[in-house]
Amino acid sequence: MNRISLLLVAVFGSVGSKAAEPQVRERELSYLRCIMPESLLEFAHVEVATLENIAVLGEGTRQHLGLHLLPAPKKLNGGVRAEVSIDYPFRSGDTVRYAWRFKVPDGFQSDAPKNRWWIIGQLHDQPNQNRGETWDGFAAKSPPILVSIGELQGKLAIGIAYGLDQSQQRGPYFIEPGIWQSVALEIHWSQNADGKASFYFGDLSKPVTVLEGPNMHNDYQHYLKLGMYRHPDIATDNWIYLDDLTITKQKAP
Repeated sequence: MNRISLLLVAVFGSVGSKAAEPQVRERELSYLRCIMPESLLEFAHVEVATLENIAVLGEGTRQHLGLHLLPAPKKLNGGVRAEVSIDYPFRSGDTVRYAWRFKVPDGFQSDAPKNRWWIIGQLHDQPNQNRGETWDGFAAKSPPILVSIGELQGKLAIGIAYGLDQSQQRGPYFIEPGIWQSVALEIHWSQNADGKASFYFGDLSKPVTVLEGPNMHNDYQHYLKLGMYRHPDIATDNWIYLDDLTITKQKAP
């Protein structure tokens, strides 16, 4: 089994045989279905260390996904994370729009005043499978596009960092706990200067900022991760809620 399959078995229970593997995947899909359309499920996976890190909340059509980090969490893939991963296919030169809603609960405890890194959305590089590359020996790099959360002036806020060195940073964009927030990233993917990301917050018809320059570490599709990935020394009990994820390729002008 590949790395994702082994992760599913570890979290959702030993399958015992290949015939039982679909049951493990179906359990994973039961979490994913509450936040995304069926067309995205084939590209999506859950990345949590234990079942304490994930829950389906709400009822009927109002269901959404909760991702949970504990004060003394188990690490997963070398980090403290509870995320959904979507490996949506595209080619360099494509423009892709990623949109979703998130909410943090009332009483969400930030890492102020230290405000160590705490990522709630990221686009990450990966090995080029078309060339036979694997994760073994693949050089670790920071995500070229990320959305982070922190506290400023006593208020929670998000910010965006962009670029191969994350040197372009925008924000803060203040948020209210207990209220759903709408965000979108429309990205023209490129290793060259024509790369661009338009970041939308609240009003999804008009970007709050546009960032430009290379945004791909290599020429293979980068994948989206939503949830929480934070500094390993942050020791608070936190939930983040996700819903209404869509990913669409945009037509060329």
